[in-house]
Amino acid sequence: MATKEYACVKRTKKAFENSLAALAQDCQLNKITVKMVCEKAQLSRNAFYFHYKDIGTLIADIEENILKEVTDIFVGLEELSFPKNVYATIDGLIDLFESRRDIVMMLLDKSFSATFTERISRMFSEFYYKYFRQVHGEKSKISYEFFYIFISGGFYSIIKYWMDNPDQMSKASLKGLTYLLIKRLLVPVDPDIENISLESK
Repeated sequence: MATKEYACVKRTKKAFENSLAALAQDCQLNKITVKMVCEKAQLSRNAFYFHYKDIGTLIADIEENILKEVTDIFVGLEELSFPKNVYATIDGLIDLFESRRDIVMMLLDKSFSATFTERISRMFSEFYYKYFRQVHGEKSKISYEFFYIFISGGFYSIIKYWMDNPDQMSKASLKGLTYLLIKRLLVPVDPDIENISLESK
């Protein structure tokens, strides 16, 4: 019985998540009301307030769910060595972001979440510093902070651009291009990356 109730809760929350993400495509956050979210989800206001205090807590819940999935990706890479873990990270994140496109696009908009990109960036930064350090040494920590701001900003921009324009490049080519760019920055002299296929659709 408990499992059935939990599945019902998950379906209800998913409906509210998808409703808000759909509304976010055409509306600014300050124009979206609980009533609009409920009507789009075809659920009652009582159902909404049973799970959330307001739209802000709904967004926070959505963000936590996505970040948990991102954390699971990183945990699954602990045993991989560099540079396999670089490609595996890109592969996992692009698959995740594509599968949750509308929600990710909403969270990348700072008017909906001021913390999403910062929190993922921190996870990335902590995970990859140990590999950057192997190439550039222990004294590179300050440089790495600037370096990582540059990489993460570019990563989110290229993902957002691709999700807005998916027909311009296949997902496989996007993964290859992103890997090439990030690995080249991590290890400037690396002839192996020249073998990556970057052909678009």
